[in-house]
Amino acid sequence: MADAVTFSIPDPRTARAAERRARDLKRGYSISTKRLVLAFAIEGIIVATSLAGAWLFASMYAGADPVAFWMMMLAPIAYGVIEFSRVPLAVSIRTQPSRILRVVAAIGVIGAAAVTIKSISQLGEIMFRPRLTEAVRTQAALGEAKAAQATLDRRITDADAVVQQRAGQLSEAEARVKAGNSELGALPPQRCFRTTSTTRDGRRVTGTRCTTDPRTDAMTESLASAQRDRQDASKQLDAARTERAALDRSAIDRAAREAEVAYRDAVMRSQLHSFTGMVFFKDPGEVTDKEIHSFLFFFVFLPAIGASLAATLLALTAVERVREEDDIVLDERAGAFILEPFAAQIVREAREEAERTAAAAIERAKPAAPPNQVPAAAPASAAAPLRIIEAGR
Repeated sequence: MADAVTFSIPDPRTARAAERRARDLKRGYSISTKRLVLAFAIEGIIVATSLAGAWLFASMYAGADPVAFWMMMLAPIAYGVIEFSRVPLAVSIRTQPSRILRVVAAIGVIGAAAVTIKSISQLGEIMFRPRLTEAVRTQAALGEAKAAQATLDRRITDADAVVQQRAGQLSEAEARVKAGNSELGALPPQRCFRTTSTTRDGRRVTGTRCTTDPRTDAMTESLASAQRDRQDASKQLDAARTERAALDRSAIDRAAREAEVAYRDAVMRSQLHSFTGMVFFKDPGEVTDKEIHSFLFFFVFLPAIGASLAATLLALTAVERVREEDDIVLDERAGAFILEPFAAQIVREAREEAERTAAAAIERAKPAAPPNQVPAAAPASAAAPLRIIEAGR
Protein backbone atom coordinates (compact mmCIF):
# COMPACT_ATOMS: atom_id res chain seq x y z
CA MET A 1 0.00 0.00 0.00
CA ALA A 2 1.49 3.33 -1.10
CA ASP A 3 1.38 6.48 1.01
CA ALA A 4 1.82 9.96 -0.46
CA VAL A 5 1.81 13.36 1.21
CA THR A 6 2.07 16.45 -1.00
CA PHE A 7 2.23 20.19 -0.07
CA SER A 8 1.28 23.29 -2.02
CA ILE A 9 3.82 25.49 -3.79
CA PRO A 10 4.15 28.82 -1.93
CA ASP A 11 2.28 31.78 -3.47
CA PRO A 12 4.61 34.59 -4.76
CA ARG A 13 2.69 37.21 -2.83
CA THR A 14 2.92 35.16 0.31
CA ALA A 15 6.61 34.73 -0.31
CA ARG A 16 7.11 38.48 -0.72
CA ALA A 17 5.09 39.13 2.43
CA ALA A 18 7.21 36.60 4.29
CA GLU A 19 10.35 38.25 2.92
CA ARG A 20 9.17 41.67 4.05
CA ARG A 21 8.24 40.24 7.41
CA ALA A 22 11.66 38.72 7.78
CA ARG A 23 13.24 42.05 6.84
CA ASP A 24 11.08 43.88 9.39
CA LEU A 25 12.04 41.36 12.05
CA LYS A 26 15.68 41.83 11.19
CA ARG A 27 15.58 45.62 11.55
CA GLY A 28 13.02 45.63 14.37
CA TYR A 29 10.26 47.77 12.85
CA SER A 30 7.83 47.94 9.96
CA ILE A 31 6.70 51.00 7.98
CA SER A 32 3.16 51.48 6.69
CA THR A 33 3.62 52.46 3.07
CA LYS A 34 0.14 53.94 2.79
CA ARG A 35 0.61 56.27 5.73
CA LEU A 36 4.06 57.30 4.58
CA VAL A 37 2.85 58.03 1.04
CA LEU A 38 -0.07 60.00 2.46
CA ALA A 39 2.31 62.01 4.66
CA PHE A 40 4.50 62.86 1.65
CA ALA A 41 1.39 63.75 -0.37
CA ILE A 42 0.30 66.17 2.38
CA GLU A 43 3.76 67.71 2.40
CA GLY A 44 3.67 68.05 -1.38
CA ILE A 45 0.31 69.82 -1.30
CA ILE A 46 1.50 72.15 1.49
CA VAL A 47 4.69 73.01 -0.41
CA ALA A 48 2.81 73.54 -3.70
CA THR A 49 0.17 75.80 -2.15
CA SER A 50 2.79 77.71 -0.16
CA LEU A 51 4.82 78.39 -3.29
CA ALA A 52 1.66 79.41 -5.15
CA GLY A 53 0.72 81.81 -2.36
CA ALA A 54 4.25 83.23 -2.28
CA TRP A 55 4.10 83.66 -6.06
CA LEU A 56 0.84 85.61 -5.81
CA PHE A 57 2.19 87.64 -2.91
CA ALA A 58 5.36 88.53 -4.83
CA SER A 59 3.40 89.32 -8.00
CA MET A 60 1.16 91.67 -6.05
CA TYR A 61 3.87 93.63 -4.26
CA ALA A 62 6.89 93.36 -6.58
CA GLY A 63 5.07 94.88 -9.52
CA ALA A 64 7.03 94.83 -12.77
CA ASP A 65 10.42 94.58 -11.04
CA PRO A 66 11.75 91.02 -11.67
CA VAL A 67 14.61 91.45 -9.21
CA ALA A 68 12.23 92.30 -6.39
CA PHE A 69 9.98 89.41 -7.44
CA TRP A 70 12.73 86.79 -7.17
CA MET A 71 14.05 88.36 -3.99
CA MET A 72 10.63 87.67 -2.48
CA MET A 73 10.57 84.11 -3.89
CA LEU A 74 13.94 82.87 -2.61
CA ALA A 75 12.85 82.32 0.98
CA PRO A 76 9.60 80.43 0.10
CA ILE A 77 11.58 78.06 -2.14
CA ALA A 78 14.03 77.36 0.68
CA TYR A 79 11.12 76.89 3.08
CA GLY A 80 9.59 74.34 0.69
CA VAL A 81 12.80 72.29 0.69
CA ILE A 82 12.89 72.42 4.48
CA GLU A 83 9.27 71.28 4.74
CA PHE A 84 10.03 68.19 2.63
CA SER A 85 12.55 67.10 5.26
CA ARG A 86 9.94 66.93 8.01
CA VAL A 87 8.53 63.49 7.13
CA PRO A 88 11.92 61.74 6.91
CA LEU A 89 12.95 63.37 10.18
CA ALA A 90 9.74 62.16 11.84
CA VAL A 91 10.42 58.61 10.59
CA SER A 92 13.96 58.87 11.94
CA ILE A 93 12.59 59.56 15.41
CA ARG A 94 11.04 56.08 15.40
CA THR A 95 13.72 54.19 13.49
CA GLN A 96 17.08 55.54 14.65
CA PRO A 97 18.69 53.33 17.29
CA SER A 98 20.79 56.19 18.67
CA ARG A 99 19.07 58.33 21.25
CA ILE A 100 21.17 61.35 20.32
CA LEU A 101 20.12 61.07 16.68
CA ARG A 102 16.47 60.75 17.74
CA VAL A 103 16.78 63.99 19.74
CA VAL A 104 18.43 65.71 16.78
CA ALA A 105 15.65 64.47 14.49
CA ALA A 106 13.01 65.75 16.92
CA ILE A 107 14.66 69.20 16.92
CA GLY A 108 14.65 69.13 13.13
CA VAL A 109 10.95 68.21 13.09
CA ILE A 110 10.16 71.15 15.38
CA GLY A 111 12.12 73.54 13.15
CA ALA A 112 10.48 72.25 9.98
CA ALA A 113 7.06 72.46 11.66
CA ALA A 114 7.76 76.11 12.51
CA VAL A 115 8.43 76.75 8.80
CA THR A 116 5.18 75.00 7.92
CA ILE A 117 3.28 77.08 10.46
CA LYS A 118 4.67 80.23 8.86
CA SER A 119 3.70 79.10 5.35
CA ILE A 120 0.19 77.96 6.33
CA SER A 121 -0.36 81.15 8.34
CA GLN A 122 0.50 83.19 5.27
CA LEU A 123 -1.95 81.16 3.21
CA GLY A 124 -4.67 81.69 5.83
CA GLU A 125 -4.01 85.43 5.87
CA ILE A 126 -4.12 85.53 2.07
CA MET A 127 -7.45 83.68 2.18
CA PHE A 128 -9.08 86.51 4.15
CA ARG A 129 -7.18 89.36 2.50
CA PRO A 130 -9.51 90.16 -0.46
CA ARG A 131 -12.59 90.60 1.74
CA LEU A 132 -10.61 92.28 4.48
CA THR A 133 -9.02 94.63 1.95
CA GLU A 134 -12.44 95.53 0.58
CA ALA A 135 -13.73 96.18 4.09
CA VAL A 136 -10.71 98.34 4.92
CA ARG A 137 -11.05 100.27 1.66
CA THR A 138 -14.75 100.95 2.12
CA GLN A 139 -14.13 101.85 5.76
CA ALA A 140 -11.53 104.39 4.65
CA ALA A 141 -14.00 105.79 2.10
CA LEU A 142 -16.63 106.03 4.84
CA GLY A 143 -14.13 107.84 7.07
CA GLU A 144 -13.35 110.30 4.30
CA ALA A 145 -17.06 110.92 3.72
CA LYS A 146 -17.62 111.54 7.41
CA ALA A 147 -14.58 113.82 7.51
CA ALA A 148 -16.02 115.75 4.56
CA GLN A 149 -19.28 116.03 6.46
CA ALA A 150 -17.45 117.34 9.51
CA THR A 151 -15.52 119.83 7.37
CA LEU A 152 -18.71 121.02 5.74
CA ASP A 153 -20.35 121.36 9.14
CA ARG A 154 -17.46 123.54 10.30
CA ARG A 155 -17.65 125.65 7.15
CA ILE A 156 -21.39 126.04 7.56
CA THR A 157 -20.93 127.00 11.20
CA ASP A 158 -18.26 129.54 10.26
CA ALA A 159 -20.39 130.91 7.42
CA ASP A 160 -23.38 131.28 9.73
CA ALA A 161 -21.15 133.09 12.20
CA VAL A 162 -19.90 135.41 9.45
CA VAL A 163 -23.46 136.09 8.27
CA GLN A 164 -24.49 136.84 11.82
CA GLN A 165 -21.48 139.10 12.28
CA ARG A 166 -22.16 140.96 9.00
CA ALA A 167 -25.79 141.32 9.96
CA GLY A 168 -24.71 142.79 13.30
CA GLN A 169 -22.34 145.20 11.58
CA LEU A 170 -25.13 146.30 9.22
CA SER A 171 -27.43 146.81 12.17
CA GLU A 172 -24.80 148.90 13.93
CA ALA A 173 -24.22 150.98 10.77
CA GLU A 174 -27.91 151.55 10.35
CA ALA A 175 -28.17 152.54 13.99
CA ARG A 176 -25.34 155.03 13.52
CA VAL A 177 -27.03 156.50 10.45
CA LYS A 178 -30.27 156.77 12.31
CA ALA A 179 -28.59 158.34 15.31
CA GLY A 180 -26.68 160.75 13.06
CA ASN A 181 -29.86 161.84 11.35
CA SER A 182 -31.57 162.31 14.67
CA GLU A 183 -28.71 164.34 16.09
CA LEU A 184 -28.40 166.41 12.95
CA GLY A 185 -32.12 167.08 12.96
CA ALA A 186 -31.96 168.13 16.61
CA LEU A 187 -29.50 170.97 15.91
CA PRO A 188 -30.92 174.55 15.92
CA PRO A 189 -31.75 175.93 12.50
CA GLN A 190 -29.56 178.38 10.69
CA ARG A 191 -29.91 182.00 11.92
CA CYS A 192 -29.78 184.90 9.44
CA PHE A 193 -29.67 188.65 10.15
CA ARG A 194 -29.30 191.86 8.15
CA THR A 195 -25.94 193.53 8.05
CA THR A 196 -24.87 197.01 6.93
CA SER A 197 -21.35 197.97 5.93
CA THR A 198 -19.55 200.94 4.30
CA THR A 199 -17.30 200.49 1.33
CA ARG A 200 -14.08 202.45 0.72
CA ASP A 201 -15.76 204.88 -1.46
CA GLY A 202 -18.22 205.70 1.30
CA ARG A 203 -21.21 203.79 0.04
CA ARG A 204 -23.40 201.92 2.48
CA VAL A 205 -24.02 198.26 1.59
CA THR A 206 -26.81 196.25 3.13
CA GLY A 207 -26.74 192.39 3.13
CA THR A 208 -27.84 189.19 4.92
CA ARG A 209 -25.56 187.02 7.01
CA CYS A 210 -26.46 183.50 8.21
CA THR A 211 -24.78 181.52 10.91
CA THR A 212 -25.05 177.77 11.56
CA ASP A 213 -24.31 175.61 14.58
CA PRO A 214 -20.61 174.74 14.60
CA ARG A 215 -21.50 171.06 15.24
CA THR A 216 -23.30 170.74 11.96
CA ASP A 217 -20.23 170.02 9.84
CA ALA A 218 -18.91 167.35 12.19
CA MET A 219 -22.28 165.69 12.42
CA THR A 220 -22.71 165.77 8.66
CA GLU A 221 -19.33 164.12 8.18
CA SER A 222 -20.14 161.51 10.80
CA LEU A 223 -23.46 160.79 9.13
CA ALA A 224 -21.78 160.36 5.75
CA SER A 225 -19.25 157.95 7.30
CA ALA A 226 -22.07 155.97 8.91
CA GLN A 227 -23.85 155.74 5.57
CA ARG A 228 -20.70 154.46 3.87
CA ASP A 229 -20.23 151.89 6.63
CA ARG A 230 -23.83 150.78 6.18
CA GLN A 231 -23.30 150.28 2.47
CA ASP A 232 -20.12 148.26 3.08
CA ALA A 233 -21.82 146.18 5.75
CA SER A 234 -24.72 145.51 3.40
CA LYS A 235 -22.38 144.33 0.65
CA GLN A 236 -20.45 142.11 3.05
CA LEU A 237 -23.67 140.64 4.37
CA ASP A 238 -24.83 139.85 0.85
CA ALA A 239 -21.48 138.16 0.08
CA ALA A 240 -21.62 136.14 3.29
CA ARG A 241 -25.15 135.03 2.56
CA THR A 242 -24.15 134.02 -0.98
CA GLU A 243 -21.23 131.99 0.36
CA ARG A 244 -23.42 130.34 2.96
CA ALA A 245 -26.04 129.46 0.36
CA ALA A 246 -23.36 127.70 -1.70
CA LEU A 247 -22.64 125.30 1.17
CA ASP A 248 -25.11 122.51 0.27
CA ARG A 249 -25.17 119.38 2.43
CA SER A 250 -27.16 117.18 0.06
CA ALA A 251 -24.22 115.96 -2.04
CA ILE A 252 -21.99 115.35 0.97
CA ASP A 253 -24.73 113.55 2.89
CA ARG A 254 -25.55 111.38 -0.13
CA ALA A 255 -21.89 110.42 -0.55
CA ALA A 256 -21.67 109.56 3.16
CA ARG A 257 -24.76 107.35 2.95
CA GLU A 258 -23.40 105.55 -0.10
CA ALA A 259 -20.05 105.01 1.61
CA GLU A 260 -21.76 103.62 4.70
CA VAL A 261 -23.85 101.20 2.60
CA ALA A 262 -20.73 100.05 0.73
CA TYR A 263 -18.92 99.47 4.02
CA ARG A 264 -21.81 97.49 5.46
CA ASP A 265 -21.94 95.32 2.34
CA ALA A 266 -18.19 94.71 2.49
CA VAL A 267 -18.43 93.77 6.17
CA MET A 268 -21.30 91.36 5.51
CA ARG A 269 -19.20 89.68 2.80
CA SER A 270 -16.16 89.44 5.08
CA GLN A 271 -16.06 86.12 6.93
CA LEU A 272 -13.45 87.49 9.28
CA HIS A 273 -15.74 90.30 10.44
CA SER A 274 -18.66 87.87 10.82
CA PHE A 275 -16.63 85.35 12.84
CA THR A 276 -15.10 88.09 14.99
CA GLY A 277 -18.56 89.52 15.67
CA MET A 278 -19.81 86.08 16.72
CA VAL A 279 -16.86 85.58 19.07
CA PHE A 280 -17.09 89.01 20.70
CA PHE A 281 -20.94 89.18 20.55
CA LYS A 282 -20.93 92.34 18.44
CA ASP A 283 -22.32 93.57 15.20
CA PRO A 284 -19.78 92.79 12.43
CA GLY A 285 -19.61 96.47 11.57
CA GLU A 286 -18.72 97.41 15.15
CA VAL A 287 -15.71 95.14 15.68
CA THR A 288 -12.40 96.92 16.10
CA ASP A 289 -9.14 96.24 14.30
CA LYS A 290 -7.64 94.88 17.52
CA GLU A 291 -10.47 92.36 17.89
CA ILE A 292 -10.13 91.31 14.25
CA HIS A 293 -6.40 90.68 14.58
CA SER A 294 -6.90 88.87 17.89
CA PHE A 295 -9.38 86.53 16.25
CA LEU A 296 -7.13 86.23 13.19
CA PHE A 297 -4.36 84.93 15.45
CA PHE A 298 -6.48 82.01 16.65
CA PHE A 299 -8.31 81.44 13.37
CA VAL A 300 -5.14 81.29 11.25
CA PHE A 301 -2.25 80.45 13.56
CA LEU A 302 -3.81 77.51 15.42
CA PRO A 303 -5.02 75.74 12.24
CA ALA A 304 -1.52 76.24 10.85
CA ILE A 305 -0.15 74.37 13.84
CA GLY A 306 -2.62 71.54 13.22
CA ALA A 307 -1.66 71.42 9.55
CA SER A 308 2.00 71.19 10.46
CA LEU A 309 1.29 68.22 12.77
CA ALA A 310 -0.79 66.19 10.31
CA ALA A 311 2.01 64.83 8.13
CA THR A 312 4.33 64.52 11.13
CA LEU A 313 1.85 62.38 13.07
CA LEU A 314 1.21 60.22 10.01
CA ALA A 315 4.94 59.66 9.60
CA LEU A 316 5.36 58.86 13.29
CA THR A 317 2.49 56.37 13.33
CA ALA A 318 3.62 54.78 10.06
CA VAL A 319 6.48 53.11 11.95
CA GLU A 320 5.55 50.08 14.10
CA ARG A 321 7.94 48.19 16.32
CA VAL A 322 8.20 44.45 15.53
CA ARG A 323 9.44 41.73 17.90
CA GLU A 324 10.33 38.15 17.08
CA GLU A 325 7.85 36.74 19.54
CA ASP A 326 5.03 38.65 17.84
CA ASP A 327 5.25 36.48 14.78
CA ILE A 328 6.97 33.22 13.77
CA VAL A 329 7.92 32.87 10.16
CA LEU A 330 8.66 29.38 8.82
CA ASP A 331 10.19 28.53 5.52
CA GLU A 332 8.05 26.33 3.31
CA ARG A 333 10.64 23.55 3.27
CA ALA A 334 11.03 23.73 7.03
CA GLY A 335 7.26 23.47 7.38
CA ALA A 336 7.19 20.42 5.16
CA PHE A 337 10.03 18.84 7.12
CA ILE A 338 8.26 19.41 10.43
CA LEU A 339 4.73 18.51 9.38
CA GLU A 340 5.48 15.52 7.13
CA PRO A 341 5.99 12.97 9.96
CA PHE A 342 2.76 14.06 11.61
CA ALA A 343 0.91 13.77 8.33
CA ALA A 344 2.36 10.30 7.69
CA GLN A 345 1.37 9.17 11.17
CA ILE A 346 -2.16 10.45 10.67
CA VAL A 347 -2.43 8.67 7.33
CA ARG A 348 -1.04 5.44 8.80
CA GLU A 349 -3.49 5.46 11.67
CA ALA A 350 -6.36 6.18 9.36
CA ARG A 351 -5.32 3.36 7.06
CA GLU A 352 -5.05 0.87 9.91
CA GLU A 353 -8.44 1.89 11.22
CA ALA A 354 -9.94 1.50 7.77
CA GLU A 355 -8.37 -1.96 7.40
CA ARG A 356 -9.75 -3.08 10.73
CA THR A 357 -13.19 -1.80 9.87
CA ALA A 358 -13.12 -3.54 6.46
CA ALA A 359 -11.89 -6.79 7.93
CA ALA A 360 -14.61 -6.78 10.55
CA ALA A 361 -17.24 -6.14 7.90
CA ILE A 362 -15.94 -9.00 5.74
CA GLU A 363 -15.81 -11.32 8.71
CA ARG A 364 -19.40 -10.60 9.54
CA ALA A 365 -20.47 -11.23 5.96
CA LYS A 366 -18.87 -14.78 5.72
CA PRO A 367 -21.09 -17.92 6.22
CA ALA A 368 -20.34 -19.96 9.27
CA ALA A 369 -17.58 -22.57 8.49
CA PRO A 370 -17.59 -26.21 9.73
CA PRO A 371 -15.71 -26.69 12.95
CA ASN A 372 -12.90 -28.72 11.44
CA GLN A 373 -12.49 -26.53 8.32
CA VAL A 374 -9.66 -24.12 8.33
CA PRO A 375 -10.76 -20.72 6.99
CA ALA A 376 -9.18 -19.72 3.73
CA ALA A 377 -6.81 -16.82 3.77
CA ALA A 378 -8.28 -13.58 2.60
CA PRO A 379 -7.19 -12.59 -0.87
CA ALA A 380 -4.60 -9.87 -1.11
CA SER A 381 -7.03 -7.66 -2.94
CA ALA A 382 -9.62 -7.80 -0.20
CA ALA A 383 -8.43 -4.49 1.23
CA ALA A 384 -7.67 -1.83 -1.36
CA PRO A 385 -4.64 0.33 -0.74
CA LEU A 386 -5.48 3.72 0.73
CA ARG A 387 -3.87 6.80 -0.82
CA ILE A 388 -4.36 10.14 0.85
CA ILE A 389 -3.13 13.24 -0.90
CA GLU A 390 -3.26 16.67 0.68
CA ALA A 391 -3.58 19.10 -2.15
CA GLY A 392 -2.47 22.69 -1.75
CA ARG A 393 -3.77 25.85 -3.24
